[in-house]
Amino acid sequence: MRPSYFLKTGDIIDIVAPGSACSKDIFEQAVAWIKQQGFIPRYPKNMLEPDIFISNSDELRLKFLVEALTNTESKAVWCLRGGYGALRLVPELLKIKQIKQKKIFIGYSDVTTIHLWLNQKMNWLTIHGPLLERCGQRDFSDKNKNELLELVSGQQKEIIFKNLKPVNLAAQKIKQKTKFILNKKIYGGNLTVFCSSLGTDLAKKIKIKKTEEFFLFFEEIGERGYRIDRMLCQLEQSKALNKCRAIFLGDFLLGDEADGQNHIWTVIQHFFKDSKIPVFSGLQAGHGQIQRPVILNSKASLTCGNDIRLLTSFE
Repeated sequence: MRPSYFLKTGDIIDIVAPGSACSKDIFEQAVAWIKQQGFIPRYPKNMLEPDIFISNSDELRLKFLVEALTNTESKAVWCLRGGYGALRLVPELLKIKQIKQKKIFIGYSDVTTIHLWLNQKMNWLTIHGPLLERCGQRDFSDKNKNELLELVSGQQKEIIFKNLKPVNLAAQKIKQKTKFILNKKIYGGNLTVFCSSLGTDLAKKIKIKKTEEFFLFFEEIGERGYRIDRMLCQLEQSKALNKCRAIFLGDFLLGDEADGQNHIWTVIQHFFKDSKIPVFSGLQAGHGQIQRPVILNSKASLTCGNDIRLLTSFE
């Protein structure tokens, strides 16, 4: 991403809600926060007119998203919320051949669908990072906010995750090497949403199974152990992991069983026990209290020296 894409004071940020809506109060806090940072927030007046469990009709959510991505006035597109709904827009999004002006694009969770489309079909670098509603809330740390602001303004062009933990034997072998470097592009996001794209026209047209070797990043919330296992089986059996050379795991939250037990990490360790793909945990990214950005479609670097690190960068 060239420096001209980064934000400066006075730039317009288009706010979109391709999935669920939020309350009026939270929305106003998010808009106020954008203004406080010196940017100009822009959004359709009727953006939030909730339709069952989504922020608006499919037609209007698509219209607002495409307008935000394709206009020449704004420098960034920031998703207000995740939830659900982006997958419903995919058939129309796939009809768009190319978007000339690349922009900063931010979001996570349900926004994983849009990341996949922008990364693979439009070749955009995108930021799996805090939703705008989160940035407007007081309990979100200034440290996280500042890191994200430095990234979108170009003051910081890389994000480094340190002290990653090996999950399986393949990862342990890498840890034992005194010097190890592997560079691949990184894709992913929310595990459930990523899996929901498999077998669809989105997966077929972006040809994710036929791309060069890559890394994958996943995070999750509210899914119990057996559901995680089911999704991992789907990934494996769909051959989506065939050319994956490493998997990095962020937060996996709120997956307790009815009796209070939690089997998520036991399931993950068991599933990947004999896999040749090294799997690492410890990325502070996802739905947790700490939400650090991951630059998707960037050439990421896995390194091993004093500790195991993942670097994603705009460089």
